[in-house]
Amino acid sequence: MLALGVTGDVGAGKSTVSRIWAEMGASVLDADEIVRSLWKRADIIEAASSRWGKDILGEDGVIVPRKIAAKAFSDPEEYRWMCGLLHPQVRVEMERTAASLEGWVVAEIPLLFEGGVPWWIDATAYVTADSALRASRNAARGMDSAELERRETFLLPGEEKKSRATIVLDNSGTMEELAGQARETGCLFRRLSGLAQFSVLFGSRDEASGCTGLISAERLGTRFECRKVMAGVEGEEAWSLTFFTLEHLFFRLVSHPSITSARGLHMVSVRRIPYGRRLAISGELLP
Repeated sequence: MLALGVTGDVGAGKSTVSRIWAEMGASVLDADEIVRSLWKRADIIEAASSRWGKDILGEDGVIVPRKIAAKAFSDPEEYRWMCGLLHPQVRVEMERTAASLEGWVVAEIPLLFEGGVPWWIDATAYVTADSALRASRNAARGMDSAELERRETFLLPGEEKKSRATIVLDNSGTMEELAGQARETGCLFRRLSGLAQFSVLFGSRDEASGCTGLISAERLGTRFECRKVMAGVEGEEAWSLTFFTLEHLFFRLVSHPSITSARGLHMVSVRRIPYGRRLAISGELLP
């Protein structure tokens, strides 16, 4: 599993990037979607209306988003209060959902760096764009430049977020250019998400060594570890060989001449490993 946190400037196109990655097979978790569901909860509505008054509610008793925005972005203290009300619950829900997923997971979190990158995120992507272009895009959504500037005073500077991100996508050009960047990085993330550990038992160290040489030469596996173990009901001596591979190479491995006579074949996805190490290991395997 590879968990990628995605954030970006207001109107830069982070949701577009997430949508492209979803089309490529990623499981996308949207923090804004969770926030929208939280605003419908009775306890959240009660907390907000107790602080800001009943005028933030519509005639149906439901939160009116633009009225919440006017209250929250009016003062740093009010903004912090809103973040304290919502963000811990958003993080818990995202972590709970991510724990049940496999493969490539994309968590779209607008305040990714402001709130602290969650422990389960392996890498981060930051989507940016020219300020004039973002102002134009946001104006089309009903947010003028003054409102955009006001909201961004509550956020970390773009250059700081850019320096913290693992990968930066610049959406200052055409939509086709952004899509090209997204697909290129998406192919990399999809490959990295397939990193796995393969293990197999041999009757002798020579068999394990022979397998290591052949699998390594064909770049089907890397970072081999071989150790003596006791296996079977009678505890006979065996040699356990473990190495990194990619999930799509599984069927080539199980049918490989050096492995077909072995036993105890097992493969598990790698869930937690530093991104740089994951990248290095992947580069040692077949492209």
